[in-house]
Amino acid sequence: MKTKKIFAVLMTLALILTVFASCTNVQTPDEPSSEAASDSVQSEPESKADTKVINVSLLKGPTGMGGAYMWTKSDNGETDNKYNITLDTDATTVGPKLMTGEYDIAAIPTNLAASLYAKSQGKVKVIAVNTLGVLYLVTKNNAVSSLSDLKGKTILASGKGTVAEYVLNYILESSGYSIGTDVTVEFTSEHSETVTKALAGGYDVLLLPEPFVSQIIAKDSSFSIAVNLTEVWEAWKSTNGSTLTMGCLAVNSNFYENNKEAVASFLKDYAESAEYVNKNVEEAAKLVEAHDIMPAAVAKSAIPNSNIVCYTGEKMKTELNGFYEVLFEQNPQIIGGSMPDDDFYINAEG
Repeated sequence: MKTKKIFAVLMTLALILTVFASCTNVQTPDEPSSEAASDSVQSEPESKADTKVINVSLLKGPTGMGGAYMWTKSDNGETDNKYNITLDTDATTVGPKLMTGEYDIAAIPTNLAASLYAKSQGKVKVIAVNTLGVLYLVTKNNAVSSLSDLKGKTILASGKGTVAEYVLNYILESSGYSIGTDVTVEFTSEHSETVTKALAGGYDVLLLPEPFVSQIIAKDSSFSIAVNLTEVWEAWKSTNGSTLTMGCLAVNSNFYENNKEAVASFLKDYAESAEYVNKNVEEAAKLVEAHDIMPAAVAKSAIPNSNIVCYTGEKMKTELNGFYEVLFEQNPQIIGGSMPDDDFYINAEG
């Protein structure tokens, strides 16, 4: 009798354990299996956690205008990289930040890029030409129409000691003029002062870059473009293979070595931006104003005359090297005292 009771108890316990075990394997509709959960995680879209943030400096004026569309796309999350863009007004303040790595990439004058390369022992290199010539001889009441009309004239200009002066000197001397004898050049402290003095009267030939050309013509329609110095330079191109290349994109070399794919992606975005700005002037002018680069009305007139490009690789090197040779002959210190070597040029796309 006692044995039967013990057997009954054991059978009851066995039944309870069987039921408990079966319950632990039951899946509710809201609780997927570990295998299903794994499949679910794998099917989720990739996050942008690996997006590279690149600190970029753009300058007010033509050197920065080409990046306006890229800037907008980045703000809208439409680029692979995230561009943290600072708009600067003085290129000389950009150089130290590019050398130390506070800026990863910067749009700066081409002569400054060469100077920084020499000064930093290679910490700054060039990845693209982004602006060709933006210099023009502007005339009042059609006082001159070509270089051959300049004898006996006074040219009001700004940019003494800068690329503007050496480009003008090169073009005047190559045209057979003796500066100070055949042609006089009077310098002001800045472009806006040139505009102010010209509007006040007394000068009928000016050397100005965009957007100041568009500004003075908008204020006084008696002023017009007489000579496009970029076209003059192009006509002489066969002598040294150069182009009047005034703006470039420079990179901190340490950043480049550690982020080559991101820099290549940046160049793709910038090239697309430059093309958009050139082909969609009215819309691009609005973007230029939205980013405080210059007023839309001025940008609309300035963009067609600003020669915005994106030259990379061998084309960049060829165009720049010939231009640096001209500057070196004028004043070696304008490019850092020596011609940059091959290591200065980065083919970031290949």
